Amino acid sequence: MNTTANADAMTAILRQISLDWNRTISYGRSYIAIFFAYVPGFTCLMAATGSTLDSVAGAAIGGAASGFLMLNITLFSYEQMNNHHWMNGIVPINRNHQILGRFAFLIVCNLVAGLEVAVSIACAGIIMHEPVKVTDAIGFAAMTVLTLVLLNAIVQPFLYRFSPYRAMAAIILSIGVIGGAAIGLCKALPELEKTVEQLAEAISRHQAIALAAFLIIDVLALAFSRKISLHIYGSKDI
Repeated sequence: MNTTANADAMTAILRQISLDWNRTISYGRSYIAIFFAYVPGFTCLMAATGSTLDSVAGAAIGGAASGFLMLNITLFSYEQMNNHHWMNGIVPINRNHQILGRFAFLIVCNLVAGLEVAVSIACAGIIMHEPVKVTDAIGFAAMTVLTLVLLNAIVQPFLYRFSPYRAMAAIILSIGVIGGAAIGLCKALPELEKTVEQLAEAISRHQAIALAAFLIIDVLALAFSRKISLHIYGSKDI
């Protein structure tokens, strides 16, 4: 019985992944090309114009994170604009499977983003005549993936609760408030700013431990996000 139920659940999740893939490619090849071209192109341009490798790496991670985060918002926008939200809950039937399938699709896309960042930084290093170590490239890729997973876990309940545009406004407002509060605290409390700098240095020295801790945070964030998303989505009429 459990084997059959697990097989049915996997089939439902794969159906959701297939739906999201079809929604993504429905925008055309030019839309897909943007995701795979703008980060390498921008980082190589920075490398060719004299930027440092650290700034190039930061731009690559930030560009991939923002671009692939928009993919999540785009999927919800597609459902609203094209009136495809009526299919939700039907294919697949279980709303829990739909949420899990959406997360699974996004995680696969996040892995692609991590690979893209690693390749972009490696190409930038070649242009700058500063070869990037394989371990460093893997670290940058892992940081990209973990950052994206956390961001998607945070925004998912917003997207189930609000329309995509209202969700974006709420997310931007939340980021502004949190960022402003963090900056204000660092300015008001010099000890806190010093602690943050020491923490950043510790993370750079013990990258493997930091990534493992980040992974644990991501797993907890995904579990919490799924629970909240299911509560919100489950109370809605389709």
